[in-house]
Amino acid sequence: MKEKLVTILIMKYSKIYTSIFFLFLIDNAFAQNISSDCLTLVEENQCQTAVTACSLLAEEGDPQSQTLLSLLLSGTSDGDFRRNYKQSFSWISEAASQGYTKAELALAEMYMNGEVIPMNAKKAKVWYEKAAKKENMDGINGLARLYRYGTGVRKDYEKAFSLYEKAAFENHVRSQAGLGLSYRDAKGVKKNLVKSYAWLSIAADSISDKELRQLRDAYEAEREARDRTIPQCSYILEYENFQEIMAVSYSKKMLLDLKQRMSRKQINKAKKLILKLKQQLSSE
Repeated sequence: MKEKLVTILIMKYSKIYTSIFFLFLIDNAFAQNISSDCLTLVEENQCQTAVTACSLLAEEGDPQSQTLLSLLLSGTSDGDFRRNYKQSFSWISEAASQGYTKAELALAEMYMNGEVIPMNAKKAKVWYEKAAKKENMDGINGLARLYRYGTGVRKDYEKAFSLYEKAAFENHVRSQAGLGLSYRDAKGVKKNLVKSYAWLSIAADSISDKELRQLRDAYEAEREARDRTIPQCSYILEYENFQEIMAVSYSKKMLLDLKQRMSRKQINKAKKLILKLKQQLSSE
């Protein structure tokens, strides 16, 4: 089952320089043990300790820890944390400059979201391209979105379609949804409701209706039980899953709309195409 559904990655941070300073004064073996638990501490929602632990490895130049630290600094919410977007951007830039793909993507998203730093789609494109050149499907999907909507680039539906198609055949769910919408809206390709239905179905089928309901229920239960008097950071690890869940949910909704616009013959034809495409995807 997918990870729990989260809402928005609203970002906060509290300065703890004094704690970090004293940590360096204690036994080095103990400090190394703490730093090795960087990811575990985030998973366990030990946000303040995680910042300290991640800072140790980040200072040593580890790009994974730098990326996680950046997300902690700008992504932790509730409790007594205060936002520190400046340091968050500094650390993610350091990690991205080392060619760490997750950092490149996170930096691109920062430029697109416009919260940590001012929105700048042209700069986002630079970092999506770096990830895409390494055949990273999230990077390719990011570029596709820019070209489809003309954000930071001249609108190019054909290029967007080509990028969506490439990632879709690599089982990238968000790109499968994007490809389905391209066929539906005749963006970069001739309108084809049968192919639109097929690709949206493939995206939608990656999470069953039952699983999606369970995710929603789990999210509601978690939100109700959340103690907002303490910092919350474990959900910063959920971003990729959150994006995929949103794409699946949207695809299911679009399928309902398509069914109202298609004949029974078209739907049956689409179902046959779905089987062919799934066989092709499983063999690649």
